[in-house]
Amino acid sequence: MRESLRLTVRRMSWLALVGFLLNGNWEWLQTPFYRNDDASLNQVVWFRLHCTLGDVIILMGCALGVTAVRRSTSWLAKPELSEIALLTALGVGYTAFSELVNLGRGAWAYSELMPLLPGTSIGVVPLLQWLVLPALALWLASRLFRRPSNA
Repeated sequence: MRESLRLTVRRMSWLALVGFLLNGNWEWLQTPFYRNDDASLNQVVWFRLHCTLGDVIILMGCALGVTAVRRSTSWLAKPELSEIALLTALGVGYTAFSELVNLGRGAWAYSELMPLLPGTSIGVVPLLQWLVLPALALWLASRLFRRPSNA
């Protein structure tokens, strides 16, 4: 049982770390698509860090959802297409909901550069993030997890 817990923590840690690095870079790249007109540099840095941490929490929540369906974290070591699809669908679904809620309450606003999903007020860039990054994070984390240890 102790080894199983250790493996679970290790698998989830790799996913969180890779997710943090990928989403952090994405957040900086998508900065022009959000309104930051009157924000100081410190505020923009805080926004990007805050959003990156939120992305990691969303990613880990989605991974826990897949883990609950699979009843194991072993899928993280060698993910199948169905697991990647479920992880991605959960992330896209949450993101679409979150964008609508947060835009509606004024937590953030898009700049004129943000393309919108036709017929909605949802930005395409955050949806692309969750269509691309979960699968990439999972792929990279599974590769790093399976690397032989030098210890």
